[in-house]
Amino acid sequence: MFITLLIFIVGLISSFIVGGNNSATALGILVSTNALKRKYSYLISAASIFLGTAVGSYTMASSIYGEIGGPELLGEITVFSALFASVVAFYYLNKAGIPSSLSQMIYPSLAVIVLVSRDLTFNWFKFWFTVVSWAFSPLLAIAFSLAMYFALSRIVRKEKSLLREMRIYKFLIISSAVFTSFVTGANAIGIIVSAGLVAFPYYVVAPLYALAAALGIYFSSKKASIVVGFRVTKLGYVSATSALLGSDVISEVFTVLGIPISITQTTMGGIIGLSFRSFGYDVRRQLKQVVKGWGTSPFIAIIASLAAFGVIKSILGL
Repeated sequence: MFITLLIFIVGLISSFIVGGNNSATALGILVSTNALKRKYSYLISAASIFLGTAVGSYTMASSIYGEIGGPELLGEITVFSALFASVVAFYYLNKAGIPSSLSQMIYPSLAVIVLVSRDLTFNWFKFWFTVVSWAFSPLLAIAFSLAMYFALSRIVRKEKSLLREMRIYKFLIISSAVFTSFVTGANAIGIIVSAGLVAFPYYVVAPLYALAAALGIYFSSKKASIVVGFRVTKLGYVSATSALLGSDVISEVFTVLGIPISITQTTMGGIIGLSFRSFGYDVRRQLKQVVKGWGTSPFIAIIASLAAFGVIKSILGL
């Protein structure tokens, strides 16, 4: 019971951290464009991520919970070690400016601990399917974002009234921000909700983690949100909203299928796809950051998870 309670508490803290960190894009595009007043930008982002977590994460309930078989206590220690180590690594890597994905740290950590323990079983088919999805989800986001851009550009060009055109831009900006926050709650926080189900049922875990994620938005860095927002909207209003909406559609498809993907890197895929129209220093820098995140975050999380797993086993005398 003590380990399950720890998992629940770490999940709450994780939801708060991920909610604050992953809200930068959605919140930033609202704040930087003045599509809404700042207080309403925070409110709509918080409400969207709350709904995404409380309702949209249901399909992600089995992304971690039930995927590990074997002795119950050992399974709980495995989940706690992977979640705790991955969240700490996620926080510090993103703080250092290296985009990282929680799912890309939790899943490899779980897999390695299962292999090392030898007393546990794992859903290897789902694991490898998820790993493959990390590679092609950004590619799908690039393709869908470009298709979205050409479709929206055609709609905007047909509009002759400047006032109506501005209303279309505002609608697109708000819609993309709402959808981005919702998908973040459904998938990124949904993985954490799945881990929390080890401790309590879904109707308890999901609303509490949703509240933590929403609060995380209010304590997120305003400066970071504005910087990210200006960086995205520098592409142009149609390009920026196409990048977000295109990547969000792909992310939501994977969420409905219950597959934990990298929301951050799928979004980056959409942004990079639209940036290819004017390939420059910003695009090259973003690509380097994504590659650096892919290459470093899983290994850091695996090492930290194994250390935590060993320490806890020693304390409990297992």
